[in-house]
Amino acid sequence: MQHYSAVIGLIVGVGFLPNTANASDEDLTYLEEMGKRLFFEKISLQRNMSCSTCHSAGTGGTNGDSNINLEDVAVTGSDGVQVGNLKPPTNQYAQFLNEVGDPEGLKLFDVACPGFAPAPCGGAFWNGRAEGDLIETVHNIDVFAGLNSKYETMYKKYLGPVADQAHASPFINPLEQAKDDKFKVCTQVRGTTWGRQLYQYAWGEHLYCSYSQVDEIFARFSVALAAWQMSSDNNRFDSKRDLALKNDYDGLFPFDDFTDQENEGHDLFYGQARCFFCHQSGNNNGVGKFERYTNDFYFNIGVPRNHKIPNDPAPDVGLFATTSNSDHLGEHKVPTLRNVDKRPSPYFVKAYTHNGWFKSLEQLVHFYNTATVKATCSNEYITAEQAIAENCWPAPEINENFAGFAVGNLRLDADQEAAIVSYLKTLTDTTSVEPPSVYLPYTYDKSRLDHNDEESYEQEAPIYDYRESIRSRYMR
Repeated sequence: MQHYSAVIGLIVGVGFLPNTANASDEDLTYLEEMGKRLFFEKISLQRNMSCSTCHSAGTGGTNGDSNINLEDVAVTGSDGVQVGNLKPPTNQYAQFLNEVGDPEGLKLFDVACPGFAPAPCGGAFWNGRAEGDLIETVHNIDVFAGLNSKYETMYKKYLGPVADQAHASPFINPLEQAKDDKFKVCTQVRGTTWGRQLYQYAWGEHLYCSYSQVDEIFARFSVALAAWQMSSDNNRFDSKRDLALKNDYDGLFPFDDFTDQENEGHDLFYGQARCFFCHQSGNNNGVGKFERYTNDFYFNIGVPRNHKIPNDPAPDVGLFATTSNSDHLGEHKVPTLRNVDKRPSPYFVKAYTHNGWFKSLEQLVHFYNTATVKATCSNEYITAEQAIAENCWPAPEINENFAGFAVGNLRLDADQEAAIVSYLKTLTDTTSVEPPSVYLPYTYDKSRLDHNDEESYEQEAPIYDYRESIRSRYMR
């Protein structure tokens, strides 16, 4: 075996690198790079589907198939038969690391977060079921069992809702990537050109897939996925809005680099349209450096039922599925508005809200403006485009717990609606995540364990046999 000695390189883990073009894979920490490769690898029953299938960088972390967005909304799984019943939520701007490497954003699920009145917030997925403490407290998995305590110091900050969401796992969900079990996920990762080396470099031990250890290994994959999804490679903060804020003379609205329409849209967003009631993470009138445009609460805005989803599933009960509290029936998580209009071309169709019934921002803003003042459509199978043409809206898929304080009769005219849409489009990142490059084994660089904590640089170089990695592709 060849023992590579540790070298201190010039590369520092990506952590937070604001407003940069695409970084190379080597700019990530080992844990982040492993998470990114897990995200893009086709770890699925037919090896035809990855996490990026439903969470495309070119569409802001949502589904990247325009035709599916227009029609089915829900994505068919790896087996080519089974299909979900909701629109894939974005995987961006849930949690991220700030300049000093501390996590910000999405919190653990709480049924009584402070606000206008105590209400549920936090957690991931449309219904909040990835609560943030499930790996350790519900599944009783000690991610750091048998490892040097330094790994817990470095990586414990990645445990939370994003790690729980990864651990709920599209890899073994029969409606998604549909691998049979965790063991087969592990063996597929072990058989890649990168899996063994990156696991060794990130976690300090060999990747051996055994049934006795697979729970811990699978949880570590989830932590790696969370680390990359929290990195600035995935959360870029480089939209027109971010650049305008950075370049503005006084850092306050109206922005010098915005059009009059965009500035008006901002003023309406934080004024008459009341968008900020739900779509702000900081009380900063839209000038916070890391504003995520969501408060992570749950509401029922009265979205019509989408009968075009395959098999015409029953209305989704939302948060009720997690809490079993009838006061939460029909409530869904407030999504971030960052990249809400990001698309590869002007002709690409995006779907909006949890069931994807709306197909444009113009439709959605018009719904917010007029949901309670228009007549109810007689045909509940009508599309949003048809409903607007007929000057009606279908009945909500679930009537209970309607958030009338923020939706329904905003008294905006057509120009004001257009201004809000114009403002929302300024939240589109100017760069996109690129898939990882072809992996070539390389010398260990302990600077790539830098997670902005005092333990990072004290790691010893692991022993890694690149020849065994090559052999493992043929002997597994």
